[in-house]
Amino acid sequence: MAYEKDGIQYPSVTTILGLLDKPALISWSANCAVEYVAEHMDAMQDVTDVHRGEEVLENAKKAWREKRDDSASSGTMVHKAIEAYIGGLDFESLLQNDEARRGFEAFLSWEKKNHVEWLESEVEVFSLKHGYAGRFDVIAKVNGFRTLIDFKTSKGIWDEMSYQLCAYRQAYNENKNNEPLENLAILHLSKETGEPTYKAIEKNIERYTKLFNSLTEAYYLMKNRRLKNNPFVKAAKTGEPVELKEIF
Repeated sequence: MAYEKDGIQYPSVTTILGLLDKPALISWSANCAVEYVAEHMDAMQDVTDVHRGEEVLENAKKAWREKRDDSASSGTMVHKAIEAYIGGLDFESLLQNDEARRGFEAFLSWEKKNHVEWLESEVEVFSLKHGYAGRFDVIAKVNGFRTLIDFKTSKGIWDEMSYQLCAYRQAYNENKNNEPLENLAILHLSKETGEPTYKAIEKNIERYTKLFNSLTEAYYLMKNRRLKNNPFVKAAKTGEPVELKEIF
């Protein structure tokens, strides 16, 4: 995914983080295949028609895609419902399955137990200095502290989520018109249990930011990227420095 500003396309934070190896996803996809086979064991044991078993094995290879798409759909519903809720709009019609409803209930449970003032929603940011862009969920005052929060509905909280928020913070603070953000947090909303987990990112912020910047540099150096008018693409090919501009 690319974002565009002033006729220049920039890669998204999530695209850049896609360079990282994700061993947890390999294990998850293998488990999806095993679960699919277990659910269709009768076909696997059918000695009168071996083709049924072959079909199960073929479908098991793709089981992770279906589960991923279903999960992504539920997660999108949760995000859209929260956005509508914060904006004072109807949100109940957006929650179309039990997973989405449990995820949203986790959000309401967390909000009820904290003093929360919603300040900004769906915040788009650009780092012209480092050559990337993205969008994070909210800025809110949580128990008196102004905080950048991203909502997550995945199975767990992974390391790259911290890198992601540090990248958003860096890009947001690059804009001279913004009041700098220092507090970062992940709000994990379980679609399985309806339980919220609030994780503040307090340590290694500068280290994670440097790590992300190194990934961004690697992203441009690995191959010629098709990004309209992007000066970092040219710089990666020529070795010449990028002429930086301030954001006002």
